[in-house]
Amino acid sequence: MNLKKGLPLIPGLFFIAITTFSQDNLLDSLPATKEGFVKTEPAVINTIDWFVNTPLNQEVNKRKELYGKFMAWLTNSPTVTIDIDEKTTPFAKKNPDLLFIFMGGWTKYSLQNNYSKDAVKCNVAGIRTAIKVYQMGNGIKKDKEMEKIIEIDSKNELDAWVASQLEEK
Repeated sequence: MNLKKGLPLIPGLFFIAITTFSQDNLLDSLPATKEGFVKTEPAVINTIDWFVNTPLNQEVNKRKELYGKFMAWLTNSPTVTIDIDEKTTPFAKKNPDLLFIFMGGWTKYSLQNNYSKDAVKCNVAGIRTAIKVYQMGNGIKKDKEMEKIIEIDSKNELDAWVASQLEEK
């Protein structure tokens, strides 16, 4: 390869790489049709990943904006339904952001598992997502309820615990 001929190509490729990787591809608008919702699912998953990977005490305004867009999407989604039970989400009292994280984990699981409506599996996915953010710290208040749930999960008993909580209705 002649290096001189390839040099003009390098800045162009660099620019494309930067613009491709710098775009967050996050949820930016509410679709109007079922097909539109399906098309936005990758952006919803990227938004959920952003919630999880961005510390709670950073980019607070962007987080609030994305929470609103995510909630609007979720409220109107024809494919994903969440049933929040306070017995499986006691951690939301002390750390309200974890409720959004929980809903994100549930939604991501549902979307990645053929629109699963399995209450136990979706709750477990949501709880494990909340646990991940809780353990990162960064704007989290210590919570005995969450510590108990983490202990249950560490014993591989989270599925059974969730099932028992949901049975107590």
